[in-house]
This record gives sequence, structure tokens and C-alpha cells, in this order.
Amino acid sequence: MKLPAQRVRSGAPWEAQVGYCRAIRVGNQIYLSGTAPVDAQGQVVSTDGYAQAKRCLEIIQTALQELKTDTHAIVRTRMFVTDISQWEAFAQAHQEFFGAHPPATTMVQVSALIDPAMLIEIEADAIFPEDRSASMVTAQACQNMADIRAAIDQLDAQVIKLLGQRFEYVKAATQFKSNAQSVRAPERLQAMMQQRRQWAEAVGLDPDVIEKLYRDLVQYFIELELADWHSSQ
Repeated sequence: MKLPAQRVRSGAPWEAQVGYCRAIRVGNQIYLSGTAPVDAQGQVVSTDGYAQAKRCLEIIQTALQELKTDTHAIVRTRMFVTDISQWEAFAQAHQEFFGAHPPATTMVQVSALIDPAMLIEIEADAIFPEDRSASMVTAQACQNMADIRAAIDQLDAQVIKLLGQRFEYVKAATQFKSNAQSVRAPERLQAMMQQRRQWAEAVGLDPDVIEKLYRDLVQYFIELELADWHSSQ
């Protein structure tokens, strides 16, 4: 039986020209194409090796998040570099990004990449976790900021998933109700998020930090509600 493939495209100009996608998931296997250090317009982001490696990994992370997982699922990376003497800068970005969840990796020097300004290109393989809860990082297991960021990213993904499921339940319930206003829950959530971001900016706080804190609070109450629902069954 042929397994269905799920593809992610980043919009890079070479994808259409060469005929490839940023990432593809088949079963629980995820393969990520060689990823270049470019911005949304396809321009190389920096002349610095560390910054370029970090940008490659950020693009990889975005593709994984579109596939409903994150960098903790990566089991192997391959770094193709044009100047091996800068290996420490590339390695620093790689180490910071993966923290306590290092994959197997290879770094090799190549003669050139598609753009002479590129110092590095990274490709990766990942395995989609069968049990998402088993891959969650506990607070006690976090050893550095990379671990904390990964844990928060996973929490955010679960919040989005749970809110989406809840919205589907609400839509199903409205089939038996005359009041359809209850299906506007995601709109109200987005409005509340925007209000909190505006408040943060007004008082000089980082709106991204405030939004993450609010999402964590939403996660907390959702877990309480789910626990109460399970106990009533």
C-alpha cells in the first residue's frame, strides 16, 4: 500500500525551479531538504557563519512545526560548509539549537553552494513521535535556554492542537443548538491575544513574551478542564 506523503514548501525560489519541497513526511519519517541561510526574499541573511547556521536551523524548525512536531524529533543532520575553518561557529549554532536532544550529525566541506555568499547548508532527517506526550521535556530536565525554548514550543503546539480540537467539538455541538455564536471562540481568543500584545507594548514589555505566558495559562486551564472531564467519565 502506498503511504500518503505530506509536503511542506517554504517558498524559496529554487523549490519551483529545481522541483523539490522543503520537507516531506511519509509515515513517521520526515526528510528535510538541504536548507540555505536565506530570508523570506531569498537573500543570504549574513556573512557570519554562526548566523547562517542558526538561520538554516530556524527554517528547518518552521517546516517541522508545520508537520506538527519540532526539532526534538530530528535524529540526524548533515552540514555542508564551504569553509571548514569556521567549524566552531557552525557547531555553536547547532549545539545551542538542539541542547539536550543532540542528533547524529556530519559536517563536510564542499567546494561551493548555489550562492557564493552561502557558507553552510543543512539537511535533516526526523522521526515523528508516535506518542507526543512521551517526547515532552519536563521543567526539571531543562539545562539551558535551548531546552526551555524547545519545551515552550512543544507546549504552544499542544495548546494550538487542543484549541483546534475544542473548536471542532463546539462546531459539532452547534448542530443541536440554535445559537451559532458559540463557534466564534477562536476569533475571541485572537482578539484577546491582540489586546494583551497592545497592553504589553504600552507598558514597555515584550509582547512575544506576554503572548507566550498567556498561551501557557490557556494550556494550564485546558489541562484542568480535560482532567475534570476525564474524571467525570
